[in-house]
Amino acid sequence: MFLNPSATQPRTAVRPLPGIARAAVALEIFLGVGALFGGGRSSWGPTATCSGSPFPSYLVPGIVLFTLVGIAPLLAAASTARRQALAPIAAVAVGVTLIGWVCVEMVVRAGIGSLGWAHYLVLGVCISAIGMAWWRSSQPDRAS
Repeated sequence: MFLNPSATQPRTAVRPLPGIARAAVALEIFLGVGALFGGGRSSWGPTATCSGSPFPSYLVPGIVLFTLVGIAPLLAAASTARRQALAPIAAVAVGVTLIGWVCVEMVVRAGIGSLGWAHYLVLGVCISAIGMAWWRSSQPDRAS
């Protein structure tokens, strides 16, 4: 008993994540893992496909993709798993970052007619909407 102080403390049950939080985690992991691979691969991509952009190679965009669209969603998912209070705001930030990334990519690559971009725009809107709904549902009622 003296060697194990936790033996005298009652164990509290970990409550399960709400469904909306689980949806945020799933989408953030999906996005983050894909962006890690995409950013890592793009960092060493051919320079011929970079014509028309302000970058001579994909090194800088690949690093930005890897960091902001790859690592950040995984950190947001981890904050949700740890049940941190800022997790809903992190989900909104991830969605808005993805929307911004795709919009800049559409402008730089001169075209909005790609199904891939539409897919990621919808993913960004979904993550942002889930984060906002989750944040609003976690706020106490302020009826008074």
